[in-house]
Amino acid sequence: MPEQSNEIAEPDVVFADANQGDENENDDEEDASMLKSSYGRSIHFRQTRKRGKIIKQVTEQYVRNDMGFGITYTAEGDIDSDDDDDSNSESEESTKNNKLHSQVDQVVGRPRVIPTVQDLLSRLIPDCRPNALVVVDTNVLLHNLDVLEKAVLGEDTSSSKGKSAGVMPNIVIPQTALMECRSNRLTAYDRTVDLLRSVTRELPTDLNKQQNDEKEESIQRHCPIFFPDQNHAATATPQSQNKILPKSNAISTPNDENDRRIRRVAHYLAKHVKGTNVRVVLLTDDKACRQLAQQESGSLYQAYSVATWVRKLEQANPQMSSSLSDLVANFSASMDQDSVVDSSNKNLPKAQYTPHVKASTLSLGIQQGTYHRGCFRVVSQSGAGDERTGSVTIRQGEERVAVTISTQQDANRAIDGDIVGITINPVDEWISSGVGKSRGSTGHKDESGAKIASETADATPADLENVSENIAVDNDMSMMRPTGKVVGIMRRNFDSYSGSIYETAASEKKSNKGDKSNIATSELVEREEIASRYEREHEDGTSTCVFFPVDRKVPPILIRTTQRDRLLGQRIVVGMDSWPAQSTFPLGHYVRTIGPAGSKDVETQVLLQEHNIPHEPFPAAVLACLPPDDYKIGADMKNTTARLDLRHLPVLSIDPPGCKDIDDALHCMKLPNGNYQIGVHIADVTHYVKAGTAIDMEAANRSTSTYLVNKRLDMLPGLLTTDLCSLKGNVDRYAFSVLWEVTEDADIIDVEFHKTLIHSVGALTYQQAQSLIDQPDDPNDVHACAVKGLASLARKFRQRRINAGALTLASPEVKFVLDSESLNPTDVQAYALLEANALVEEFMLLANVTVSKKILRHYPTLSVLRRHPAPNRAMFDSLISKAKSKGLSIEIDDSKRLADSLDAAQVAEDPYVNKLLRILSTRCMSPAQYFCSGEFPPTEWHHYGLAAPVYTHFTSPIRRYADVCVHRLLAAAINVAPLPPQLSSKSYLHDLCANMNRRHRSAQMAGRASVQLHTLIFFAGDGAKEEDAYVLDVETAEASVPSLSVMVPRYGIEGRVRLTLDPTDPKLTRLPDAHKLVYEPSSGPKVSLQVFDKVRVRIWVRETQDHRRELIVDLIEPRFESPVDGDEGEHNNRPKKKTKVS
Repeated sequence: MPEQSNEIAEPDVVFADANQGDENENDDEEDASMLKSSYGRSIHFRQTRKRGKIIKQVTEQYVRNDMGFGITYTAEGDIDSDDDDDSNSESEESTKNNKLHSQVDQVVGRPRVIPTVQDLLSRLIPDCRPNALVVVDTNVLLHNLDVLEKAVLGEDTSSSKGKSAGVMPNIVIPQTALMECRSNRLTAYDRTVDLLRSVTRELPTDLNKQQNDEKEESIQRHCPIFFPDQNHAATATPQSQNKILPKSNAISTPNDENDRRIRRVAHYLAKHVKGTNVRVVLLTDDKACRQLAQQESGSLYQAYSVATWVRKLEQANPQMSSSLSDLVANFSASMDQDSVVDSSNKNLPKAQYTPHVKASTLSLGIQQGTYHRGCFRVVSQSGAGDERTGSVTIRQGEERVAVTISTQQDANRAIDGDIVGITINPVDEWISSGVGKSRGSTGHKDESGAKIASETADATPADLENVSENIAVDNDMSMMRPTGKVVGIMRRNFDSYSGSIYETAASEKKSNKGDKSNIATSELVEREEIASRYEREHEDGTSTCVFFPVDRKVPPILIRTTQRDRLLGQRIVVGMDSWPAQSTFPLGHYVRTIGPAGSKDVETQVLLQEHNIPHEPFPAAVLACLPPDDYKIGADMKNTTARLDLRHLPVLSIDPPGCKDIDDALHCMKLPNGNYQIGVHIADVTHYVKAGTAIDMEAANRSTSTYLVNKRLDMLPGLLTTDLCSLKGNVDRYAFSVLWEVTEDADIIDVEFHKTLIHSVGALTYQQAQSLIDQPDDPNDVHACAVKGLASLARKFRQRRINAGALTLASPEVKFVLDSESLNPTDVQAYALLEANALVEEFMLLANVTVSKKILRHYPTLSVLRRHPAPNRAMFDSLISKAKSKGLSIEIDDSKRLADSLDAAQVAEDPYVNKLLRILSTRCMSPAQYFCSGEFPPTEWHHYGLAAPVYTHFTSPIRRYADVCVHRLLAAAINVAPLPPQLSSKSYLHDLCANMNRRHRSAQMAGRASVQLHTLIFFAGDGAKEEDAYVLDVETAEASVPSLSVMVPRYGIEGRVRLTLDPTDPKLTRLPDAHKLVYEPSSGPKVSLQVFDKVRVRIWVRETQDHRRELIVDLIEPRFESPVDGDEGEHNNRPKKKTKVS
C-alpha cells in the first residue's frame, strides 16, 4: 500500500489502491467480485496543536471488495458444512454434541455473503406482490419497525405453521441505517438485529428425519439482507462534514450524508438487477430524500413513503387478514389531510405547547450551563387527562438534584424516561420543601374502585435515585425545591403500551351494548369528554380513536385504525410515535391485540407490561453461561482451600410451603465452652454468576424476581433458581456462610465469614418448624434441638432490637387459595405469622447487619447499602390528628418513641385499631432504598425502621441483585475473590442502585396488581359479599361530597364510599378536628361516622363503560340517607347478575 500523506489541512478520507494492476473501468457490467480491492486503516488523528486545538486531521476508512450484494442469515450452512469430512472421524459423544450445536445454529442462523447477482436472485422470495427488493432508511427502523416486522415475517394465523408468509419478505437494511438506529434507540436496534438474524428457512419439527425430508419440509419465507455500505468498495463514500452540496449553496449535514449513502445502496442494487423481474424500492418518509432519489436515479428505482408503499401492498394482497396501514407511525399534527390530528379541524387547539429548541442549540446550552440535562420521571397524575407532573435529576458538579416540573405545560410533551434539557426557574418560583410532601394518604378522593391496600408510601423519583429534592437558599438556609421547564427532548423514550380504546356513550348506545353500569365518576367523565372530543370517522373508512394506557404515567394516545369495532372491549398494544406541539396528546399506532379485557391471562400480560417487568425467556447467551448437565457440586473441593467443608453441621432451612428458591439455611450447635455456634448459610450465587458475563448483565437488568399470585418470574434461570443454588434438603450445595459464637444471653463473641460447602439435613416449612418449637425437649431430635436453640436466641436478639427502637409494624397482606386446575382463587386468607417466621427474620437481619459492617470496613465508599430515612412530621400530621380524635397519642421524635407510643395506643373494645395504626404508620414513611455508601455521609446511612446504623441485603441473592453485589464485596473483603472493576466506580454503583430501586418498586407494584386482579376474579365469581370494615379517613371539607375511605381486613382491600347525601344539606354536620360526620334526619335517630369506626360494607364488581371491571364498596351500616337522594347512591346500583371474569 502506498504511503499515506499526513499533510491534509481539511478532514477527508484517504482511499489507498492496494492492487494497481486490477483495472476495469466498466462499472456497470462488472460483478462485485471484480471490483478493485482497496483498504485503509481505522480513523486516527495527527494532533498538531496550537493553543490546545487540533489543526490537522486524517481520517482513513476500511473498505473491501468481497462483500458482494450483502449478507443474509441462513440455516442452510449446517447441511453443506465444510467440516463434514472431519466430523466423520469424531466419537459418538462428539457427534451428539455437534448435532446439538447444529440445532442451535439452525435457530440462530449463520451469516452468508451473497457473492453474485444470480445468487441474490435465487435467494429472494419470488412469489411476493409486488416483487420488490426494499431498501429501508433509518427513520423506517426507528418509527415503523412494527410495519417491517409484520410485512417481512408475516402475521399470526390459526394454521399449524403459526404464521403466514410476509407480503414484503425481501428487504435490505444498510449498515448506515442500522448504526444510526443504534445511536438513537437501542430497543429498535435490537429488534432490527433480531429481524436480520431470523433464519430464511422454517425448520422441521423432527430433526432426526433424512436430509431430503428436511429439504422438502423447509419453507423459505423471508430474506432480510444486511448491506455493509460503509465498508463496501462499491458504495463507501468519503466521510465529510459541512460540505457544500453540488449545484447548491446548501450545507451537507451528517443526516444528508447518511441519506446519500443509503441512496447509493439502492442505486447499486437497482443497477445490478436491472433487466430482471425484480425492482428496487427505497422506503423513506423523508420527502427531500425521495426527491433526490428521483433526480439521481431517474427510473432506475422508485422511492416511496411508508404509508404509500403500505397502500400498494394492501392493494396487491387483499388476502391479508388485518390492516397493515394500522401499524404506520404518525408523526405530525400538520402532515396532511390523512394525519391523525387534522389541522383543519377547528375543534382542536393550536400550538398547545412551546416548541422545543433545536438539538444544536440545546447541546450548546448544556455545555455552557444555560440548560441542564437529565431524565424526566412522572411523579403524579391527577386523572385520565394530561395533568402529569414530574421531576428531572440533574448533576451540579458531584451532586445530583431533583428539579420539580410542576405542570404539564412545563413538562412540554416529555414522557416518563425521556432524556430532556431543562431550564431552572428563578428562585422566587421554587417550592417550599414542605409543600406536597404529605404521606400516608388513603388515595385520591375521587377514585371510585376499591384497591388492594398499600403497605408503604409511594416512592418518588428522588427516593428511587437517591437524590436530594431540596436546596438551601438565602442567608437563613431555608430549604426550597427547585422547579424548572423542559425546553427540548434529547432522546425519546417512546415505547409500546397496553390498554384499551374508550367507547363513548354515543357509540355504545349505537352498538346496543347497554349491559354496563354507567355510574359517572370523575375519571370516567373526563375520559368521556376526551373521547367525545377527539373520536371521529374519516371518509376513507378509518377512525380516530383515543387509547387510554393502563399505566397512569402515560397520557392518552390518539390512533387511527380501520378496525375500531374489533378493538372495542379488547386489551391492545399501541406504539407512541410523536407528540407535535399542536396536539394535546401524543400520536401513535396500533401494534397488536392481547385479548379480551378482563381475562386473567390477558390482564396478567397487561400488568407485566404496565410495570415494565422483564418476562421474556432468557436468551441463548445467558443460558450458555450455565453449568453443563453433568455438573457435580463439590467435585473441585480437593483442589481449593478457599471453601470450608461444613457438611457435618446440622444445617436446615425454614420456608413457606412449596418454596423452591431456597436462599438461606441455618444451624445452631452448642460448643464445648457452653456458648453456641450460629450459622446463616446463603446460596453462593456468585460461584455460578461471574461478573461481566451475559447472565450477570441480565440479572443486573432484571434486578429482582417478581412474585405474582399464580406465577414467579425469576431473576436467574431455573437451573440456578430452583436447583443448583437452592439449598434443598439432603443434597450438597455451595454457600456463603456467616458464623457467630454467641453466649446464652445472645452476646456476640466472634464472627467469621467463609465460602462453604453445606449439606442441609432438612427443608422445613414454617408450620413444621413451629411444631418443633412447641414440642417438649428431646435431646435425641437433631432438628428440634437446632430449631429450639435458634428460637431461644432469636427472642433475645429481637428484644434487644426493640429496646433500641426497632419498629413493629403491620401489613394488610392476604393470600389466596387457588384452584389446582384453573388457578382461579377459591378463598382469601390472612397471613398467619408464627414464631418460626420471626425466628428466620431475626437471623436474616443479624446477617445483613453483620455483613454491612464488614464490607464498610474494607470499602467505605463503595458498599451497596440500604437506607430508610426518618420521616418528617408533615408525613405523620394526618395520622397524629386522627389518633388524637380517638384519645390516642402518636410520638415521632425518634423510632423508639414511635414504637412505644404505638404499643400504648390501645382501644380496649377493639384491639384491631392498634393494627390499623401500625398499618397507617408504615404508609407515613418513605420506602427503604439501595444506595452507594460514598454518596451519602454516614449520618444518612441509618435504617429508621430497624433502628440500625448500617444495613444491607445479603441473604437473598437468588432473587435480588443487590445481594449479588454484596456477596462480591464480601468475597473481596475476605480475600477469596478480587473485586470486579465495575464495583469500583461510584458512578456505576449509583446507576445500578437506581435501577435496583426502580425494579424493586415495579416488582412490588406488579405483585399488588396481581393480587388486585385475583381479588376481582374472586368477587366476580362468588357475587357480592358483606363484610366488616374500618374507617380510615372521613371527608370533612366544606361543600365537598360526603365520603369516607374504608379498609376491609378480611380481604385486604381499601375503597372510597360516597354517601348518598346532599353536600349542602343543613342536617349534615362536619367536624374536621374530630374527623367525623354527623347527620340528623327529619325523623329517626342521629347517625355519625368517625375515623377508626367499625362499619358494615358490601363489596361487588361492576363493569365500567370502557370495558374495565372494578371493585365497588358500598356502606350498609350505619345507613346515611337523605329523603331526596336516598335512591341514587352507588349501593343501589348493584348488579342483577354475576359478572363473568375468566
